[in-house]
Amino acid sequence: MSMRTSALLSWGLSATLALLLGSCGVESLDETERPGGDGELTQTSQELAWDPYADAVASGTTGTVLNASAALGAPDGQAATLLSLLNTALVLDLGAGEEGTGDLRVYYQGLSLALVAQVDFLRANGTLIGSSPVHLVELGLGTHVAVATYPGNEPYRYVRLRGALLALYLVDAVETSIRPFCGDGVLGGVEACDDGNQLSGDGCSSVCQVETGYTCAGQPSVCTDIDECALGTDTCDWGEVCVNTPGGFECEEPACEPPLLVCGETCVDPRTDNNNCGACGNVCAQGTACSAGVCLGTGNLQFTATWSRSGDADIYVRTPTGKLIYFLNKGPSEATDFGQLDVDSRGTGPENIFWAADRTPPSGTYNICFEAFAFGPAPLSFTIVVRRPGQPDVNFSGTYTARAVVQQCIPGESGYAGSITYP
Repeated sequence: MSMRTSALLSWGLSATLALLLGSCGVESLDETERPGGDGELTQTSQELAWDPYADAVASGTTGTVLNASAALGAPDGQAATLLSLLNTALVLDLGAGEEGTGDLRVYYQGLSLALVAQVDFLRANGTLIGSSPVHLVELGLGTHVAVATYPGNEPYRYVRLRGALLALYLVDAVETSIRPFCGDGVLGGVEACDDGNQLSGDGCSSVCQVETGYTCAGQPSVCTDIDECALGTDTCDWGEVCVNTPGGFECEEPACEPPLLVCGETCVDPRTDNNNCGACGNVCAQGTACSAGVCLGTGNLQFTATWSRSGDADIYVRTPTGKLIYFLNKGPSEATDFGQLDVDSRGTGPENIFWAADRTPPSGTYNICFEAFAFGPAPLSFTIVVRRPGQPDVNFSGTYTARAVVQQCIPGESGYAGSITYP
């Protein structure tokens, strides 16, 4: 048990003892008044080791309390006698470092009639924190229990018991309870966490609630930052970099590293930026779009091929009317059904066959082929993307380990990649 928890338990025990002794009918003391002729509260018996019961009788206890020390310790059938004459009071000391924080339980005996006693809760310097009534109503034989509610929010060391006039009752013992409070490292009440302090910013706030961006567990609570970036729960925009911070995250602009370029004061991707296609300031003309750093023609139908290693490769498209569009028949003309090859690459692509916005491709099935020359035995991968307005892109891909040949671009040839229907 922590020193702080021990102190709180002791404080509560002392308060219970004071409540039992104070059930006599004695007038209240001023908040600034201290029991004892010298203005200080002093023990009249030796202080005991800490436990939940009162340790000592303090000065300020009047002579009308008989056998006052019998109220110390746990209930044992031995009791102090309080005859509630004028100024009768029993003051009990919980002990230094054993102050209480919770409600006080009073173990009592010997009532001839029900009565209401009063408990004063005092600070270590003897000043009054607050008072609470305790209802003593059990008249039968044996030891009974009543509870005095502690009205304060700070530790109390002494309890002073007072009660109704011309009433006799016996106090066997008093016992404190611990009222959990924020900062004691123990969860209680409405606390969602308690890390042993009242500081905010460490996951558990000054009022013992879990702060945003943290999880807390255990007693004392251990709070752990939630990594929103790793969990994917951040709200950063696409392209921004999520950086985790205690209790949250920050969204930062990414470093402009290759293949990105700084054009003016802006970081751009020259592979797809229509205003900086392949290089800063290279603007794609109307009817074209930047793909793989090249301005490609776009329109009603488009086939674009790229491949994994630099070398000579070609895309072929066979129209529904049997026209073959490739590097030797680029179009646009009747021989290509007015489709055209606008880029013939010997790098890694792209190669692009398209029908412009003012041309209507013939309806039907289009065959798509990819021919590779002299790439050697190492695998060569390719991708062909087909775009049709208002429809999802269609991807065809494959890998070659030997030369792919296209003659008519029909199914069964080594260079055949697939077919689509237009529109």
